[in-house]
Amino acid sequence: RLVKVENMKRLLRPSLSRAVSKRPIRRLHATGSDLNKQQMAHAAADAEPVQVVLNTTSTSTKPRVVPDFIINHVAPTHSGSAWLQSKRLSEKEAYGEASLEGGYKQFREDIRNIVPDSRVFTDPVRTLAYGTDASFYRLVPKIVVKVHDEAEMIKLVQYAAKNKTPVTFRAGGTSLSGQAITDSILLKLGHTWRYRKIWDDGKYITVEPGWILGQVNRMLAPYGRKLGPDPSSIDSCWIGGVVANNSSGMCCGVAQNTYHTIKDLRIVFHDGTILDTADSVSWASFQRTHKHIVDGVMQLAKQVKADEELSALIRKKFSIKCTTGYSINALVDFDEPLEIIKHLMVGSEGTLGFVSRATYNTVPDYKDKASAFIVFPTVEDASNATWELRKAKCTDAVELMDRRSLRTCENMEHLHFFERNSRYCNGTSC
Repeated sequence: RLVKVENMKRLLRPSLSRAVSKRPIRRLHATGSDLNKQQMAHAAADAEPVQVVLNTTSTSTKPRVVPDFIINHVAPTHSGSAWLQSKRLSEKEAYGEASLEGGYKQFREDIRNIVPDSRVFTDPVRTLAYGTDASFYRLVPKIVVKVHDEAEMIKLVQYAAKNKTPVTFRAGGTSLSGQAITDSILLKLGHTWRYRKIWDDGKYITVEPGWILGQVNRMLAPYGRKLGPDPSSIDSCWIGGVVANNSSGMCCGVAQNTYHTIKDLRIVFHDGTILDTADSVSWASFQRTHKHIVDGVMQLAKQVKADEELSALIRKKFSIKCTTGYSINALVDFDEPLEIIKHLMVGSEGTLGFVSRATYNTVPDYKDKASAFIVFPTVEDASNATWELRKAKCTDAVELMDRRSLRTCENMEHLHFFERNSRYCNGTSC
């Protein structure tokens, strides 16, 4: 029942607990029985009309007035409040497995006998934690599964295909572009993917995706070898991501990236089929069971090669660092379907299959290395020198820093030689 109170005497009845006016008034936190007549008279003089709502029922046909204030937990009638109140009463909040629906619920049931519950996460805290990588994106997965070996991965991929639930593979999670996150099912590799084999005096190494790139290089150090890719996250990124993202780095450029230094791959396809490109028996079996894939890839390669302008554009595009999209340069670089499929997998970010093992051609790790810092009068002079160094093929990397970059560190300790060279600088060009 809505009551409009015109004075404080009527407001201060024991049946009401509190009231609020539209402007500050004298607030009396007591019932009428606790006040003497003089106090109530002063209160009535200061009072202004207020609107309150009583938690009672009424059959009045008078239009309802929007209350200023909630009494006895009666919700206001502003926009959306009725919907929110009914939702809270009719729906219970669901978290974890209780929130799974459709294919995700069935997927969770299907994998109970494959992966123990201790390695399956559906709770809000851990799924939120796995909802981001080194990028600034966030997608909270519905299910996170820590996968320990290839046999588990095959079953998980098969059940995901059966239930039509997309999966994303995650290794070290050092991606800067969100490749390792999903709002569906996240298959996280554990630290159990640690197979390794070094052969032919360190010229080749076969590793599983759970190794950190820096660890692999330390294994190869006694042979004077290393892997070609050298990303800045070398001591935290895993081999799984190095292959899936076609990692390169500052010094390896294009010539020594994963695409150009990979020798063989062991691939798990969407239906659980294994293709080991180093095994002729595996390749022969794949040609029989997945002939449509082999024929399709060869048809694509034929179409691209028939277009000379397109082929030239692809070669030009991939002659510089480029990890956007699939490695379609494989369609013009190779003639054999095995080599095309193998190199298409590199940089596909898990969308074409899961790489459970990779064999790399290693590169020399020179004992003696040197670097130089050269100050030029202008950016044009620095660019011309860079071009000459490239033609001479005597350096692995050249980085150009403009005057603004130099200004950020020129006053640091041991860098005072900038001041001596400043007279050769042309304004902001140096």
